[in-house]
Amino acid sequence: MEWKYKVFTVDHFLSSEENLSIEELLNKYGKDRWELVGILQNSYKTLGKISKLESDLIVFKKSEYKS
Repeated sequence: MEWKYKVFTVDHFLSSEENLSIEELLNKYGKDRWELVGILQNSYKTLGKISKLESDLIVFKKSEYKS
């Protein structure tokens, strides 16, 4: 089994379909087997180093079975 990931900026995700609520957007991805796995916030610090994130991100994953 392998994992596939989708990563969006939170702003892009929320504005991708303006007529849908957040819950409806999450359910739309869930129907396609995408699972929300986390939010990465821009304020995240890596042991005093500059953050690699330019904005807040939303991360989804789904499993892909390889034969």
